[in-house]
Amino acid sequence: MGYTTGERAAELINGVLQETDDDEQRFKLRTALQLLDMIQEQHEVAGQALADSELDEGTRENLRGLGYLE
Repeated sequence: MGYTTGERAAELINGVLQETDDDEQRFKLRTALQLLDMIQEQHEVAGQALADSELDEGTRENLRGLGYLE
């Protein structure tokens, strides 16, 4: 299974976080990771709500094509 965009962004931010000793930059990078976690969680909740909703098959296929449903 491949990376999601959010997972890849988190991996890149973590890499930079490990390489810097600047406390201000580390704070900003940790904050960015927290924001990414929030976005991923909201995406999962929205995806579950869509998966649980009664949609016609055409709409469901369109949402799968856009990456909102698996």
